[in-house]
This record gives sequence, structure tokens and C-alpha cells, in this order.
Amino acid sequence: MLNLSATLLLPAAATALFLFFPVSLALASILMLVILVLWLFAGNFRERWLAVRDNPVAWAALAIYGLVLIGVLYSPADWDEISLHLTKYLKLPFAVVLMTAITSDRLQQRCLDAFVWAMGFVLASTWLNVWWDLPWSKTHNQGWHVTHHVFGDYITQNIMMAFMVLVALVRMLHATTVWRRLGWAAVSLLASVSITHLSEGRTGYLLLCVMLAVFVFAALRGRSMWFAAILGACLTAGVLVSSDLVRERVVLAYTEVVRANEEKATSVGNRVYLYRITPLLAAEEPLLGHGTGAYHSQICRFVDIPEGCHGWITWHPHNQFLFFAADHGIPGFAAYIFLLLGMVWLARRAQAPEARVLLIGLAALLAVNSMTNSPLWSARESHFFTYMMALLSSRILARPATRQTPMQSQAGPGR
Repeated sequence: MLNLSATLLLPAAATALFLFFPVSLALASILMLVILVLWLFAGNFRERWLAVRDNPVAWAALAIYGLVLIGVLYSPADWDEISLHLTKYLKLPFAVVLMTAITSDRLQQRCLDAFVWAMGFVLASTWLNVWWDLPWSKTHNQGWHVTHHVFGDYITQNIMMAFMVLVALVRMLHATTVWRRLGWAAVSLLASVSITHLSEGRTGYLLLCVMLAVFVFAALRGRSMWFAAILGACLTAGVLVSSDLVRERVVLAYTEVVRANEEKATSVGNRVYLYRITPLLAAEEPLLGHGTGAYHSQICRFVDIPEGCHGWITWHPHNQFLFFAADHGIPGFAAYIFLLLGMVWLARRAQAPEARVLLIGLAALLAVNSMTNSPLWSARESHFFTYMMALLSSRILARPATRQTPMQSQAGPGR
């Protein structure tokens, strides 16, 4: 009886996770625990193993967390720093659990729809915040030419909103009616403008361009692809002309790059400095790295600026590749590359166009974002990337409805 109840409740908990993680870290963490408990009581572990044994993304996620566990054995970091890493990266093995919990096509579609509804609420709130002071909004500065973000920070909101643009464009392309096409086109336009005109996040500008490029070159073919590419270039130029916020942030970024050697306390200057000294730390222990959590203290040995080894330097190197290389050496760096390549390899196997384009888009989003941030370390970003990679990779490997297992039939027959 307990097994049956857990099996019936697990799909609802998984759907709730995708509905709430874009708006509440606390709820997402609670739902993670609920899903894990239900997963243990539901059983069917042999069937769950079959669902992930051929998934390279699952193996890469487990390999990364395995390196984190091994790194504890030789790390010079104190327990507070080590335990933080164990907690932060715990979402990687949880992603594997999630892959085995959402194996039916209908449940996977429901989870993706839940994310879309959540981001629709965020998008509507962002636009309403231009005119009204919403009590649940993070920012309370009405009007144009100022940044608006509703939950968390503008970087994370823009990352998820850029992916929302890709989802809307793909659904527009495959919509069966004119009204649905127009509706999804409107969503993609509003989401894009919320990034370019209602946010000061330069990461968002870059990632939006990445998502548009993925749509053009992965979803379109022939003349349509080249027409969309030219149109995209024209729209990019139009954004630079029409958005004071974008122009100011782009000019500021250029200025910070030029003055990076003199001004290391700026957003770009700090990153340039970290990209210079973190490889020196990684080069000391290339085979195994310095150990789990070692970066936070060991990087200070290379800091030579008047400001000293302050918090922005010790928190993370603003580059996930360098972060893994410093703590876990070549194996950590390679495992992360394998994770990204595994996503692309799976995407190329996909029969459904939506699943293929979205997984390629997620891999591109994660790879580019990893060059300017540490997305698997950052709380909100790690929720988005780990849950979404679990969902999209499991969609591609979902077995046909004619061979449904009891676990797959828990959410009804496939579409």
C-alpha cells in the first residue's frame, strides 16, 4: 500500500518541482526531499536502473559528484567549505534520481509545461512591475530604462528567460494553428524584450543571442535558416539602437575590459583577474586537483592586489571549468566536458525535434554561462540546469509506450 501511494504521488511531486523552482529555492529544496523519499518507497529500482544505464548525462553527473566525494580525502579545506561543496553539488546525483522518476512521455511534457507556466508568471510580473509595485517582486523601481527582476537575481532570471525564449520559438515552429503560432511568437518577443530592455544583466544579453543562434541553426533549414539569421542580426542592431540600458551596459563592459589591468574590482576586471590566477592554482595539482573546497583558501596564495583576498575572489572563480580544474584537476575538468558532450550526443539521437533543439540549447546555455560564472555552484542556476538536464535527457531516452513498465504507466499512456 505504501509502495502504491508513493508511486502515485511521485509524478505530482516532480511536476510541482518544475512549477516552483523558478520562484522559490526553499520550496524546491523541500520538494527535492519529498521526491527522494517517495522514490525510495516507490521501489522498482531495476526498472529505474534501466531508465538511466544508457544515459551519458547521468554517468557524467555521478562521476562529478564521485570526484567531489574523493576530493574530501585529501582536501586542505575546513569542514565548512567541504560540506558546502557536498551540499551544492548534491543536485547532480539527485538529477539522476529525477531522471528515473519522470520516465513517461506524458509526465515529462507535464513537467516542461509546469516550467513554462512558472516562467510565464515571472514574465508577466516583470512587465507589470514596469507600472505597478508588485509585493512579491525583488525590485521596486517602476518605469523604463531600469532593471526589473522578480525572484532571486537578474542573472538567474535572464538565464531561465533566455531558455524560455527558445521553448517559445520551438513551440511556435511546431504549432498546428495560426493563433497558437502568434501566441508563442508573442511570448518569445515579450521574453526577449524583458531581457534586453528590462534588465541590466549582460550575461542575459549574451545568452539570449546564444538561444536565438541555437534556434536558427538547430531548428531551421535552408532558406528559412539564412533568412532568420539575417533577421536576427538586424534585430540585434535594433536592440542596440533602441535600448539605452543595453548600450550603457555594453559600453561599460568594453571600458572594464580595457581597464581590467588597472581596475580589478569591477565585474569584468575581477573576472579577467580570476581567469589569470586560477589556472596557476590548477597547474600546481593537475592530476587530482587540490581537493574539494580547496579553491576558497588556496587561491589567496596567488592574489597580489591591494584589496587583498576578498570575498568575491574566494567565493568562486566565475568559471565552472576552472573551478573543477582547481579542485579536482584534469578528471574534474574532463568529467564536466563529458557532461556537456553527453547532452549534445543525446540531442543528436532525439527523434522529436523539440527535445533535440531544447537539449542542444540547454547544453549551449550551460557551456557559455560556465565561462562567466559557476552555474553548478550557484544556488538558483544549479536548480535550473540540473533539473532541466534530467528532464530533457530522460525525454530523449524514454522508451516507446508499447513497452511501458509499471513505473512508466504511473502518469498514464504516452502522447
